[in-house]
Amino acid sequence: MKSHNAPESDDSIKKFEENPYNPEKVKPEDIVRLFMANNVPLIPVISNRGVLLGVLSKGDVISEMSDIERVKDQKIDHFIKSLMKKMTFDDLLPVVAEVREFVTVNLFGEAQGSWTRADLLSASERGYGKQTSEEIEKQQEEQILEWMIYLILEHIPRALYAINDKGKTIFYNSYFEELFEENMGREMDIAFVEASLNDSERNEILYRAEGEAYFLNTDMRFYYERIPFRNNDQIVGYLIYCDRALNESPDCTVPGIDRTGMSLQQILNFVERSVIVESIKKEGRDLGKVARSLKISKKSLEKKIEKYTIDVAEK
Repeated sequence: MKSHNAPESDDSIKKFEENPYNPEKVKPEDIVRLFMANNVPLIPVISNRGVLLGVLSKGDVISEMSDIERVKDQKIDHFIKSLMKKMTFDDLLPVVAEVREFVTVNLFGEAQGSWTRADLLSASERGYGKQTSEEIEKQQEEQILEWMIYLILEHIPRALYAINDKGKTIFYNSYFEELFEENMGREMDIAFVEASLNDSERNEILYRAEGEAYFLNTDMRFYYERIPFRNNDQIVGYLIYCDRALNESPDCTVPGIDRTGMSLQQILNFVERSVIVESIKKEGRDLGKVARSLKISKKSLEKKIEKYTIDVAEK
């Protein structure tokens, strides 16, 4: 799966085909192959945060590779660091004139997506970043952790899809891909999934008899649980978990009420009142906090309290 890794970007889709941390995976000759396959004179070397660290020149790499004995036992990060250089905007301008797009690599020689020539020129103008040995070690640890997480998630026999707090895809497994293709009758479409999951009108909230909340995506026709990812008490994303039993037999109801003879609006009113009452109890009857937790204004909350005759002082 291809991702465009523009400078300073944190959005990327994770789908590994093999262990991303393998010191023997990339060798100096693989860098030569990248130059040849992409027909570029330069390859930008970037950090895991998308910061420009240096530039590899095709001529320098080929010249270094001519001494096989010297490079055959070199670790790839040492090879790259010894050859990458900092080229100014003026140095780069004539070289990039005939090339629109450049493949980028990290210090381990792994392809990181592509930059346009405008990306490269802009990054050189902002200045080159540095990556200390501690940062490199941390990056290696993160790669190992990502691989372990991927192994766990990919082998859970459930459809999983993860998005960040901006609604952008960070991961999905093969079971979700199969579910999408089966329900939609076409190949996986990430842009469509993101738009669909982030549109409240296309995701109905439902409840089971046990009082647990689930969602129904009306586009892709599956039920799912939305599990938040938290970091320091902040929600940084969500895992869309498609439970097999739920999708085979959803049995979704509104808990605590008999829906017989009730209109849809009556059911919605009941649920809205229940949510407000529970929020008031949780926030200690501080209406400002309640309004913020429900993401509505305090004035709107007060109107709903009056509408549903909720006694805020009630214990």
